[in-house]
This record gives sequence, structure tokens and C-alpha cells, in this order.
Amino acid sequence: MSGPEIAIRQAKEDDVPAACMLMRRSIGELCMADHHNIPAIVEGMLINKTPENMHAWIVTPGSFIFVAEAGVVMAGVGGLTGDGEISLLYVAPEFRFQGVSTALLGALEDKARSLGLPNCALVSSDTAQRFFSARGYQAYDTDEDDFGMDASSMTKAL
Repeated sequence: MSGPEIAIRQAKEDDVPAACMLMRRSIGELCMADHHNIPAIVEGMLINKTPENMHAWIVTPGSFIFVAEAGVVMAGVGGLTGDGEISLLYVAPEFRFQGVSTALLGALEDKARSLGLPNCALVSSDTAQRFFSARGYQAYDTDEDDFGMDASSMTKAL
């Protein structure tokens, strides 16, 4: 059985509320191995996932935000900076393991290629590190972030 048909498109300003809710749910429900329900870590992971920031990420030149849709339902959100950093990659909990993250990552990498960038970089949580490794990303540094969560810096040549 295959997953739902996923369509990827550039985010619009009216996507802000749904995208914020999706990211916050994804962190709360899918990143338990990272934050262990420790309030300071959860708050740290959510601190910049605000409507104001999402709006800025969508409208700022050089910032590329995409959403994945399964029919009319937002299934994921991803972001890329103009210098090739994958800044966001979140999936709605009900769409986990259905190809949404892979489709979004592909769109982000395609955008980076279209900008002539030689690679993509990101900082991965423990939860997502295996996903990124399986798609060619290599860790080059591991550190604890400001909120006590392990984070791995990863890169992939395009």
C-alpha cells in the first residue's frame, strides 16, 4: 500500500497559521526522543515557530518555504535559505512515514540546485538524523544546543 499523493508548492502568506500549527504538533508529538517532554527543551524547539516568523520566512527574498499537501490537507513544511541551509523540515504526525519528508527534501534540494548551490547543510535532531543520513547527508559535527538537546550538523553535496 502506498501513501497519499503529495503535491509540493511554494508557501503563501495564508499558509502561516496551518504551517505554524503543523510544526508545533510535529515537534510536540514526533520529537519526544529529542525533548523528552522537558519543558525548557520543548520551549527552545518551539521558540521561533511563531506566526510572525513564518510570515517573515515566506515573504523574505532569499528564503524559500514549501508546503506539502495531501489533497487539501497540509502534510508538511520545509524551508531553505539562499545559502543552502535547510532551515525547516516538518511533517504532520498523521503523515509520518508516508513520503512527505522525502518529497519536501527533494523540492528543497532541487531549489538549491536551481540557485547553483554546491551543497545543502542542516542541523538535525537525533530523531531526524537517520532520515537525513539515508538520503546522503553526512554529519560533520555534533553538539548540544542552547536548550540541552543534541544536534548534528550535516551536509550533502548536490
